[in-house]
Order: sequence, then C-alpha cells, then structure tokens
Amino acid sequence: MRARTQRLALAALIAVGLAFVIQDTARSAEGGTLTGKVTTPGGQYLGETVVYLVKVPGKYAPRTHVMTQKALHFHPHVLAITLGDTVRWENRDHVGHNVFSPDHEGYNLGVWDFGENKSYTFEKHLGAYQQKCSVHPNMLAYVFVGQNPHQAVVGEDGSYTIADVPAGTWELAVWNSHFQAASRPVTVQAGGSVTQDFALSK
Repeated sequence: MRARTQRLALAALIAVGLAFVIQDTARSAEGGTLTGKVTTPGGQYLGETVVYLVKVPGKYAPRTHVMTQKALHFHPHVLAITLGDTVRWENRDHVGHNVFSPDHEGYNLGVWDFGENKSYTFEKHLGAYQQKCSVHPNMLAYVFVGQNPHQAVVGEDGSYTIADVPAGTWELAVWNSHFQAASRPVTVQAGGSVTQDFALSK
C-alpha cells in the first residue's frame, strides 16, 4: 500500500513537471506584441499611416486581399499587404470604375462595370502605391507593400497593434502619405508587450 502511494505521488510530481515544461515551451514559442499611438500635426492624414517592421526573415505564403469600390470611394482607404500578395478590386457601384497607380512600376487595369473585379500581384517593389480611378479623379487610396506581414494600419485615434512579432531586435518604422518620423530599433521578448509611439512631422 505504501509503495503504491509513493508511486502515485511520484507520478503526480512528474505530471506537474511536464506541465511546467509544456507551458514554458509554449511561452517561448509565442510572439510578442507591439502597441502604440501615432500623432500628426493637427491630426491631418492620420488615417494614411502604417507602422511596420522593416525586415523580418522568413517565407510568407502569398495572400489575396480585397479592396472594394463603393459610393465612389475605395474601401479600405489604406491596405497593408506583404510582397507577393495580390489585391482584388471589386466594383460595387452601378457605374464603371478603373484602377491605376503612377507609383513604382505603375499599372493600369482598365475600366470594368458593376459586379466585376480586377486583380494585381505586388511582387516588384516595397512601399506605398497610390490607387486612383481615371473615371472618378476624386477617388484615392493606398496599398502599402511590406517585406513581411508584421505591420498595421493605424486606427482613427492613431493607435496600432502588431501581434505575433518574433522575439528579437527589429527596426520599427512608420509610413505616412504626408509626414514622416525616423525609424528605431525595438526589442521584443517572447510573450511580452512593447509600447512605441511616433510623433510625425514634415
């Protein structure tokens, strides 16, 4: 009886030890989180801002993102994607629309009608591409192409969150359509959280 009790106690200790090992392993595999707020002079063009990590090694599976044309606007106004990703523009207006960009290699996808769509794969350049419509010159949006998916478009209040950041020291940068700020190194711990704010200026 005593031997059986000892065996059960030993088994329980081993189980507890294994649980701690599993928890520590899972914790070490977790990414960290980057949060913060971005400000611009007078709050101008705040919604045209992306915070991103400049270079994170890895292979990233290509994805397809959707940008709609509705009520003579592009939605979303800013779309952050990874090099190699595809954007599909869907016309949800009962008028013809076009998409072209004068930036980097430039492209013009022609004009299409309600319910139709066109796609373009961004595999040549990093950075921002203006999205315009030759039929409606007031329409404007941006596609921001990053080297990796660790990036975020800021919210209406300037806040941002980048989750699942690999542990390490990276270069954190910000893009805005009119303003700028210097990039900076940031160290992220596994499972940790780091706050970095940016004040943009001319």
